Amino acid sequence: MPGNSVALDEDPASTRVDCDSCVEFRLGETEANAERDWSRATDCRVLLRRHQDSAECVAREPR
Repeated sequence: MPGNSVALDEDPASTRVDCDSCVEFRLGETEANAERDWSRATDCRVLLRRHQDSAECVAREPR
């Protein structure tokens, strides 16, 4: 699959590192999407990105 940098014998979930705040923002987005609260889902994505750009995040994702 294009863009997939994980070797075939590795589990992508085991290679990902998330901090607690990242997990909370992703969970909030998932819940908001399930409730069709698009505004709150967008807020969660923005807050996640801001958090990842801060020095607080131990699991920054490259852009």
